[in-house]
Amino acid sequence: MSDHDAREHYHGDDSPVPSLRAVFNNWRTYDAPFHVKLRLSFRNTLIKIRTQSDCCGNHGEPGC
Repeated sequence: MSDHDAREHYHGDDSPVPSLRAVFNNWRTYDAPFHVKLRLSFRNTLIKIRTQSDCCGNHGEPGC
């Protein structure tokens, strides 16, 4: 499985949808202090809410 496949999968409309595994993996492997990870998670979640999308566009960051 490639890195791209591990981060997200595609539905019939070809839009990327991050898997729950990818969300946890991004949090675990992202090299930053806890408070930075928390801030990025919050920011990326707000982006997803604001754009009504399943992806914030910041692949590999916590919360994406």
